[in-house]
Amino acid sequence: MPSKFPAYIRNMNYNVQFLENQSDFDKAIKSIQAHDWIGFDTEFVGEKYFTPVLGLIQIVAGQDIYLVDTLKIKNLDLFLQVVSNPKVLKITHAGDNDYRLLFSLFDTVPQNTFDTQIAAGFVGYNYPAGFGKLVEKELRVSLAKSHTIADWEARPLDPKALEYAVEDVKYLPGLHQKLSEQLKKHKRESWAREENLKWESRSFYEVNPHKELFSSDLVHQLEFRDKIFLMRLYRWRIEKATELNVPKESVLQSRHITTVLRATKAGPNAFKSNRTMHEGIWKKNLDSWQKIRSAPVTEEEKEVLGSISRPRPENPEREWTMELLYHFVKKQCIEHSISPALLFPRGDFNRLKSRDENFDKSLLEGWRSQLMGKELVEWFKKGNKVTVDWQDHSCVIKMKP
Repeated sequence: MPSKFPAYIRNMNYNVQFLENQSDFDKAIKSIQAHDWIGFDTEFVGEKYFTPVLGLIQIVAGQDIYLVDTLKIKNLDLFLQVVSNPKVLKITHAGDNDYRLLFSLFDTVPQNTFDTQIAAGFVGYNYPAGFGKLVEKELRVSLAKSHTIADWEARPLDPKALEYAVEDVKYLPGLHQKLSEQLKKHKRESWAREENLKWESRSFYEVNPHKELFSSDLVHQLEFRDKIFLMRLYRWRIEKATELNVPKESVLQSRHITTVLRATKAGPNAFKSNRTMHEGIWKKNLDSWQKIRSAPVTEEEKEVLGSISRPRPENPEREWTMELLYHFVKKQCIEHSISPALLFPRGDFNRLKSRDENFDKSLLEGWRSQLMGKELVEWFKKGNKVTVDWQDHSCVIKMKP
């Protein structure tokens, strides 16, 4: 980006084109391939489907904004090539959702990314900061509050929705300019880059197929055969949701998982006595549930169950210690104007506190390690007890060896 705003960025005066046929799209994307940067956003419908429907892509490049009707334009290869091109900077806001979508639909992994929400977390904003708040604070522009509400599957698209879609990208170059200057001032450009790099690795998007099973507290309460059934039940639900392209909850609500586990072996009468589940659901699926329950156990299934860690017993001393250390982290963040939620998301911290094997150890490295300091990082890694010695006018905190 240039050191000063070009006139079209200062005045937010872009040429807007709506693309709904393949030839126009190909021509437009070829024209932006020579740019050093683009900004983009996606609009999709996810609440009704297992695999979201991509309804619109908004792209800002140079003096142009393109609105791409992805229900009519089926071949997006030229755009996906730009997304994966390391020579072109991609500017987004909360881009993880956009990149996850592009990966799930097209197996595309982005390169050379800059996210305004991440950048804002390094220069004094709470993470995750909303797009409207950033635009208002940095560019002195107020966005319409309802700009995210639209049916992106409907055709023709509501003209008002298209106006909002334009707003979602027209301010990205200006935000990039402003936030980059602040990152440079605070010497945190490399920190923001490090945080964006995680999106540029395939491993970021790959999901454990047994994620639900591993995160279930129920699995630890069951006998072996019921554990196997629970694993298969989660897998069956995903397979059905994929086949029908509906949300998993539309196939079988999570609150009914326990009912299915307990009642399937006993048969129809067990379901009839349970009024929480509509009879149409169990009548339709009972045969399938009984078949997957009675199928022989495979070596692969035994291996999956064997890899599930047993929950550690509660340790009030460790919990108190870790919470104390977390507040030291928050203090470091406050002193350096960095959002604590960006440095250490609470969910990740809870995994560290509980010694979860799925804790991402990279969260104790890189820029986070620089900010927290060697001693605090070592305390987190060792997890030893902390002693507090209250003296006359001071409080001495020490880590036991």
